[in-house]
Amino acid sequence: MKTKAPPRISIARIFEPRRVAVFGASDDRDKWGGRIMHYLALHGFAGEIVPLNPRRDRVRGLKCYARIADAPPVDVAVIAVPAAIVPQTIRDCAEAGVGCCVIITAGFAEAGPEGDAAQQEIAQISAETGMRLVGPNCLGLINLRNGMALTSARVLDVDRIIPGHIGLVSQSGALMLSVYNRAHDQGIGFSQLVSVGNQADLDVCDFFDHMIADPDTQAICLHIEGLADGRRFLDQLARAHQARKPVIVLKTGRSAQGEAAARSHTASLAGAYPVFAAACREAGAVLVDDPDVMVLVADFIRRNGPARGDGIGIVSSSGGMNGTVVDRLADRGLRLARFGEPTRATLLPVMLPDHLDNPIDMGARRQETGGVTAIADPIVSALAGEADVGVILIPLTTTPSYEASVTALADRFRNCGKPTLFVVTPGSVATGVRAIIRERGIVYCDRLDDGIRLLEAYLSYRRDHAPRQFPSTPPAPPRLSRSGYLSEPEAKALIASFGLRVTRERRIRSAAEAGEAGDIIGYPVVLKGVSRKVVHKSDAGLVRLGLIDRASVEAAFTDTFRKLKKLDPSAEECIVAEMVPGGLELILGAKRDPQFGPVVMVGAGGVLVELIGDVEVTLAPVSAQTAEAMLRRLRIWPLLQGFRDQPRRDIKAAVDALVKIGDLAAALGDRLVELDVNPLILGSEGEGTIAADARAVVS
Repeated sequence: MKTKAPPRISIARIFEPRRVAVFGASDDRDKWGGRIMHYLALHGFAGEIVPLNPRRDRVRGLKCYARIADAPPVDVAVIAVPAAIVPQTIRDCAEAGVGCCVIITAGFAEAGPEGDAAQQEIAQISAETGMRLVGPNCLGLINLRNGMALTSARVLDVDRIIPGHIGLVSQSGALMLSVYNRAHDQGIGFSQLVSVGNQADLDVCDFFDHMIADPDTQAICLHIEGLADGRRFLDQLARAHQARKPVIVLKTGRSAQGEAAARSHTASLAGAYPVFAAACREAGAVLVDDPDVMVLVADFIRRNGPARGDGIGIVSSSGGMNGTVVDRLADRGLRLARFGEPTRATLLPVMLPDHLDNPIDMGARRQETGGVTAIADPIVSALAGEADVGVILIPLTTTPSYEASVTALADRFRNCGKPTLFVVTPGSVATGVRAIIRERGIVYCDRLDDGIRLLEAYLSYRRDHAPRQFPSTPPAPPRLSRSGYLSEPEAKALIASFGLRVTRERRIRSAAEAGEAGDIIGYPVVLKGVSRKVVHKSDAGLVRLGLIDRASVEAAFTDTFRKLKKLDPSAEECIVAEMVPGGLELILGAKRDPQFGPVVMVGAGGVLVELIGDVEVTLAPVSAQTAEAMLRRLRIWPLLQGFRDQPRRDIKAAVDALVKIGDLAAALGDRLVELDVNPLILGSEGEGTIAADARAVVS
């Protein structure tokens, strides 16, 4: 197709176009094109507007064109025509030299095979001509700096939009606009927002790249449903960290499980979201589970910078609210700050002697001091001067002289030098209070749950975090005797080649060989059937434990081999292995994640795998520091340290085993499908680890 389109307009130009064309332009604000025209005028779009409508000569006093080919050169065109004519409209735009089309029309890949074919067609036009696409099935983009509101959403129907320094990239248009509306009502401003829709051309990462480079964007919010290139995303997170721009991520579809869950504990436990979360955490991003909290966290970090401590100081006028907050903080593993004697001394002149601890209950003040206004200064001084207070939480209930009290608190706390969050729990009676807090540039929310989530996310942000660095050249891949499902002996040979200690065992094909193997290994021993088809050997009766002499081993072989042949006629052998003395059972695993490549997991092993699902996930390869941090996050960590009368376990050996599994996963690369080592027996200090069972699938 012959085209005038320039090669690949930049995203910066898409957000700062000299000329924008609006298909279906109208003076009627009840129509999509009419609202776009209205918003561009209302919010003072700095560029030129080109109306397109074959039935109109002028729209809003501007010359209207029948075809895009008749219009002057256009940087960005906004399209919401019926899906059936979108491909032709895209061709017309490309031939007219349009730089980018923002396609709001739905009915493409999300609608079935026909829609998917149409989406492939417009993507091909983009690839051939260089014209960029946003969407289809998106709700447009907004640049608060130049008044460009390319969306028909009614949330833009306000007297004044609020420019700010938060960028938002969302795969959901409705979510983007809902978040924008609530943030606007709380006085939070954005730099730029975009809904990417089906991402036929430009995707989340393309706009993320732009916002990392954009000097006016200081914090970035990302709503992500899925990624095409996980390693590119990690590189972007690292660059955002280097640019000192916090990234707050909301991932939807968190319950998606990995492939082959029925075959592998690793596949089911290290599902899509745990891997994504681990990748984000290691790259320094902040994860949230609520869209409104996402923006609140971004605004809180942007205003306050990173926390200088994790102790939370609380001030409220309600003892009942304080008790509730303390319980909620404990539920989420957040720490209440401890007051030292100087802080208590500062509070003593205004608070009752039995109420000098955190949380501060302003209702327990000395009566002679007067109201909240009179005690605000000592309270602020106490919290500002307490070294263990890293962040201050003020949950507001109703109180006498409500607005005067909140004014006193807000005026003082906004200059106290420590991050402060207000939670305004009443309803409409607190409308004036919200305005007071908002006017002073302090972050607030309306629900205690949102406040707790905000603090949890905020305290997870560390500017001194060093993002993961991945080797440019992966380790040499191991030599494999076969592909597909590996039997237990084959899987053990694979992990042993990377330095993991495995049980001593012998492969046997008769009762006599079984007895001989038992004599050589030494009793007690274990006998197992070997099959590439039967995954859960214990459930199938193919594992016999605690065999104490030759006769019991021979009898076990006869019975087990008979069961094995019924389940897998191609099976030919069993194994006799040493019986490992008691120890703590872990599971180590690895798999290939479609977005992030090889990943590794560790958790409580044996029967605890299915019972409690206590696992941690990371990307391969694994450093010793990361491995120990993973172990420390496990709920069974106290058991490794020697809980009650139990011996302290060989943590150094567990770390070493996890590092070696990471090396193996990285070396296998794309050949890795999944790997389980379960159980890995962890001995007491100095005794090391030993793999009692293993299974693997390689391609």
